[in-house]
Formats: sequence, C-alpha cells, structure tokens
Amino acid sequence: MLFQVPPLDARDLAVIREIDEMRVELRQDTHAPKKWTGVLRRNLLAKAIQGSNSIEGYDVNEDDAIAAVEDDEPQDADAQTWVEILGYRTAMSYVLQLADDPHMTLDPSLVRSLHYMLLSHDIGKSPGRFRTGPIFVRDERADKTVYEGPPFASVPALLDELMLEVAAAQPDVPVYVRAAMAHLNLVMIHPFRDGNGRMARCLQTLVLSRDQVAAPVFSSIEEFLGHNTEDYYAVLAVTADGQWQPARDTTAWVRFNLRAHHIQAQTVLARNAETAALWNGVEALVDREGLPERSVPAVFDAAYGLRLRRSSYERSTGVEAKTATRDLAALVSAGLLLAEGEKRGRQYRGSEALRALRSEARRARQPVVEPYLDFRGWLAHQTAQLSSRPVGIEQLEFSPDPP
Repeated sequence: MLFQVPPLDARDLAVIREIDEMRVELRQDTHAPKKWTGVLRRNLLAKAIQGSNSIEGYDVNEDDAIAAVEDDEPQDADAQTWVEILGYRTAMSYVLQLADDPHMTLDPSLVRSLHYMLLSHDIGKSPGRFRTGPIFVRDERADKTVYEGPPFASVPALLDELMLEVAAAQPDVPVYVRAAMAHLNLVMIHPFRDGNGRMARCLQTLVLSRDQVAAPVFSSIEEFLGHNTEDYYAVLAVTADGQWQPARDTTAWVRFNLRAHHIQAQTVLARNAETAALWNGVEALVDREGLPERSVPAVFDAAYGLRLRRSSYERSTGVEAKTATRDLAALVSAGLLLAEGEKRGRQYRGSEALRALRSEARRARQPVVEPYLDFRGWLAHQTAQLSSRPVGIEQLEFSPDPP
C-alpha cells in the first residue's frame, strides 16, 4: 500500500483551476520562441538545480548554477559541491529530454538510472542500487531520528507499485496532485542510501513534464522548495509522523504542493514579463551605443547581475578570443561593464547604470497572492501536535481558511 490522494475540497479545486489558467498563459507566452525565451529557460533551470540541491546542503550562487546548465566551469563552488550539482544537472537534463518521448517507460529501472546519474561520482553511495538495510533520517540539531523508512526487503515491491501508479492513466486526479504523490511516496519509501530527496523531486518534475501543460522548466517547483525548506520538512513530518505509515492523511502535503505551484506560477509569469522588458531595454541600449548586436546576451546577463568571463563571451557569441577581448573592452568603455581582476582571472560586472535597467524591469511586479489563507500558520499548528516536531519550524497563530 502507498500513500493515497486525499479528498479535495472546493478551495483545493479552485487553486488547481487558478494554476491551470496561469500555466496556459505561460504556454501561450512561450510557445512562439522569442529572443529572450532561451535565457528565461536557462535561468529557470538553474534556479531549479540551485533550489533542489540547497535542501541537501549543497549551496551554489546563481553564477555557478548557470555555469552548470551551460557546462561551464564554476567560479566559487568547492569541488564536492560541484560534483553534486553536476550529478543533479545530468539527471534533470535527462528528465527534460524524456518530457515528450513516446517510448519512455516509467518503471523502477528509470528511477535507478536517474539515481546513478545523480551519484555516479561517489560509488560508495551505491548509485543506482536499492539500500540493503534499514534507513533513518536524523535531525542533527535535535540529535534524534525523525523518520524511519520501511524495511529494506519491501523496497523493490513498493517501488514497483509506485511506478505502476505513476504510469497509469488517472484522468480524475489533477497532474499537480499526481506529481506530488509520486514525490511523497518515493521520498517515504526511501529506496536508496542517499539522494532520496533529490530523486523524489526529479520524479515529480518528470510527472509534470509528461502532462505538457507547460514546458518542464516552467512547471518545476524545485526553486520554491529550496526557498521554503523548513516548511518542506515540516509538512513531510506532519504527513509521516516519524515512520512509514501510508494510511495517514496526505492533505497537508497536497496543499503544500498546490500552494507551491500557485506561487511559482505567479513568479514565473512575472519573470517572463521582466525578462522581456530587460532584454528590450538592453537591445535598445546596445544599439544606441553602437555596440555589436552579438553582445546583447552578455550585456543582458550583466544587467541581470551575473559575472562575465571572456571564455563565456566567446562561447555565447562564437567569436575568437581577440574579437571577444575587443568587444568586452568596448562595453567597458561605453560604461556598461566594470572589469575586475587581471588577465586570465578577469571578470566583468554590470555597471550601476546597467543594473538599473533590471530594477526598472522589476518595478511592475505585483505582490504574490496567497492561495491558502494563513497556510503556514495552519502547518505550524499541525506540526506542533507531533512528537517528532522538527527544530526550527516557525510558530504562527493558527487560523483555518474560511469555507
């Protein structure tokens, strides 16, 4: 038996309709490729990689997350963090490749293959192989076990059951709920010695991507999860209460995920508009200064707040080293870039005038609309009832949603 889909009430169904409407709008906005669409996709994938890995303690800045997407060298990440980031990038890239593949088979072998991609850099973590013993999730701050997975002997059968459910047609269950349940069941089965959380988030994105409501990078909620790690752990604790108990109510988990989709969709819609405005502003500025049109993507990145290197400029424009050096010098002379460092270590940042374009593009952003009133207060109330309450969950006054 697996964790089951809970009954959805009127508010849940309304939130799902609102998410659908925003996803359709995103699909319409991004269906016809525009000059900046590729940049937006890249940035969203980088934020997904950044968010999912931060939950596990592998933190990278946006420069390095984008370097991972572009197969470039990191600027700041240490060696251990970098191999973890690259492993997750490889697994996620494969998920994105499978999004519209009619020949893909959703079975345990796919999950094991993705796990191998994730952790192939560390054979000691048994990449691609199920655990062969009990497994416990520890809260090191409280020095206690907060979750115990099911017996290892039951893992193969449970994963078979899960993947059969994932592959089955479920027209009466919204894709956001199906994806959330795939995530929940995989992370609760905890089939591997390590990497279970990242694998569960990969599987969730895979289920979403198969629905084709929007392109996979526009559907992922991994960025949201990375920014809301405390709530993520709290809702898992509320759902499991310390051990494998698939008969428990999953309402908190499903609502947490629907809230994540709603807020992430709002964020991506705003980013789409801001990216378009920023790109158009950069194009106009480059044209006004008489600079080469090929420099627009690099100037956009600098305005966005990223650091540039000559090597990345060469790759993005396809020009030779001498031409890249000349272009960058012209951008510095025009007051768009600021050079830092010497020779091989030289980097370029956007000038204050250039970064002001991004501030202008963001000025129209509206406050995020909360789909569930006081959800975090409700979650804190639920968490406080648990004996295995995780350290650090914020205490908020409980105020249930109105009917």
